[in-house]
Amino acid sequence: MGGLLVATLAVPFLAALLVAVIGRQSVPSCRWIALAAALLATVMAGILAVSFEVAPAGRDVIPDQFVTQWQVASGNTGLDVRFSVALDGIGLWLFVLSAVLLVTSVLVSWESVTERPALYYSMLLLLTGGCLGVFAARDIILFYIFFEFTLVPLFFLIGIWGSEERWYAAVKFFLFTLAGSVFTFLGLLAIVLWDYRCQGTGTLRFDLREVLANVQQNPLPEAWQWWVFLALFAGFAIKVPLVPLHTWLPLAHVQAPTAGSVFLAGILLKIGTYGFLQFCLPLLPHASAVAMPWVLWLSVVGIVYGALVCLAQRDLKRLVAYSSVSHLGFCMLGIFALTPLGVQGGALQMINHGISTGALFALVGMLYDRYHTRQIHELGGLSRRVPWLAFFMVFFTLSSIGLPGTNGFAGEFLLLTGMFQRAFGGGSGESVAALRIIAVLATSGVVLGAWYMLGMVQRVFFGPVREPHSGHTSGSGSNVKDLSWREVLALAPLAVLVLAIGLYPKYFLDRMAPSLGPATAAAAQWTDRLIGPAERRAAVPAPSWLVVENANRVE
Repeated sequence: MGGLLVATLAVPFLAALLVAVIGRQSVPSCRWIALAAALLATVMAGILAVSFEVAPAGRDVIPDQFVTQWQVASGNTGLDVRFSVALDGIGLWLFVLSAVLLVTSVLVSWESVTERPALYYSMLLLLTGGCLGVFAARDIILFYIFFEFTLVPLFFLIGIWGSEERWYAAVKFFLFTLAGSVFTFLGLLAIVLWDYRCQGTGTLRFDLREVLANVQQNPLPEAWQWWVFLALFAGFAIKVPLVPLHTWLPLAHVQAPTAGSVFLAGILLKIGTYGFLQFCLPLLPHASAVAMPWVLWLSVVGIVYGALVCLAQRDLKRLVAYSSVSHLGFCMLGIFALTPLGVQGGALQMINHGISTGALFALVGMLYDRYHTRQIHELGGLSRRVPWLAFFMVFFTLSSIGLPGTNGFAGEFLLLTGMFQRAFGGGSGESVAALRIIAVLATSGVVLGAWYMLGMVQRVFFGPVREPHSGHTSGSGSNVKDLSWREVLALAPLAVLVLAIGLYPKYFLDRMAPSLGPATAAAAQWTDRLIGPAERRAAVPAPSWLVVENANRVE
């Protein structure tokens, strides 16, 4: 199966080359090549997901699967760099979702992209290949190459095929994410240098699992941990993005073409949360525990702020863009609750957000293709004109706000339960009081989310018919067509995933939990020492650099 993983990674890159060569002579051929590559990558990723082994009974941890390694720089040179790819439970479903969203992106672009289509589909395929590589890379250098590589095709997708302010949005996106990723590289390099110092072989190695095992046995010094955490935080928090580092996101979403917004919301933002799970928490558990309350505050501020801004929006795409700020706050809230339910809920919500919000951006693009406006006040009663589009908009809206039976409910219920466990599970002091405030405030995001999403649906799709080309009311002569079969097929896989996760989340969680547990265990233990019940805080003395509030209080 390792060969199948490499082949899945290669498909988008080979297809991009083929599109660039053949697509210049024939516009239809580049579309069909891109679609064939997307379907092939999705089938191959699906086979990998079905073949992914679940931890057997009595065993909570399973190693990486489908491992393939090729030596790039030998240890004899003092460098151990490998083309090393594999899948674990953290990256598995993000890997699959990347392939699925490529199918959606190709189909929604079928008729709307007429300018330089060969270059467009090449960029879309390269972006997919970079995202697949991020979630499969097991060498730190390889991860960083893919991490940076994703910036380039999205920069051109926004800059060439975006809206009026496309180049300003593209440059702002590129500068923000590039600046953060430079700090991330420095942080990763500091971890590699510490591993080099401790393992004593004289070889600078970059294998993620080998470095992780050594760093867990020989933790970084206390001062180093905090500074390295800040370096990694800079890059990953901008990717998420956490408030106040989010200002590039709404502009990038609004100016990007539909497929760019689908991929940006569905996959690119998850690279940040994936980085926290794969690097910050397992490699820097002490610093992560100390930073936990601050990250939770930023998360809940993002949840509430994003929702309130959505209530004031008049542009459909901008509303969905700010909803991403709110929903990614939920993901980070669950992950940094550092309880098993919270972490699993946060990780599952990463997938859920990619499905639901990716579909919503696709639907907004389909609506724009018909009416050439995204202004909410110019639209109304459209369920009479485009009933299938209205159906899918209502369906994915209910998924986004967490209706029971949909994927959104499974993720939000788990992560909020995990957050309340952390806040009310015992302990005392100002830190615990703050966590309880955070937990209560986070629930307001659920109510606000339902408010702005259902309000948007009611104004645009129900009530008197209002179309921009016919004034406040429209007669029976409207020639706007409902969704085509191509557009229905673009949305159908995402609708299936909404119901599959919502009705049977255990299938997905069983494959995630064995990787999530080890990745967050050390950080969770340190968090318990800081803010857990007094008997647990006293069981293992905290290091001198951690300040424990009210550690001797008798409960």
